[in-house]
Amino acid sequence: MQLRAKRFLCALLAFIMVLGMIPAMVFAADGTTLYLKPNANWKVDGARFAIYYWNSSNNGWVNMSSIDGSIYQGTIPSGYSNVIFCRMNGSASANNWDNKWNQTKDLIVPTNGNNCYTVTEGTWDAGGGTWSKY
Repeated sequence: MQLRAKRFLCALLAFIMVLGMIPAMVFAADGTTLYLKPNANWKVDGARFAIYYWNSSNNGWVNMSSIDGSIYQGTIPSGYSNVIFCRMNGSASANNWDNKWNQTKDLIVPTNGNNCYTVTEGTWDAGGGTWSKY
């Protein structure tokens, strides 16, 4: 009888653990991953990168992480298509306008599958760029 109870409890625990992972998996899949290819100007002085996103009722920030030293990625929540890629002060961890060094112009995320914004070489603030597929 004890062996049966142990097996049942182990199976129940495994089932509960799997159920506990479902919201995390759903949340991780919920959103739009965007990529940034900063120009040489943007990469100097220990800069880091973030995305500011907004819609008609809310806004927020998300950090970007390096994929390979030349491309950075960040995931914005679903429901947001307005973004600004920002070059941030690398010694400050908070994402806010006081820690922003440079930024793109206001952008609308394309709906054609393009998800990587390349900042035009030689530019700093709102200097332009192009969307492509990563």
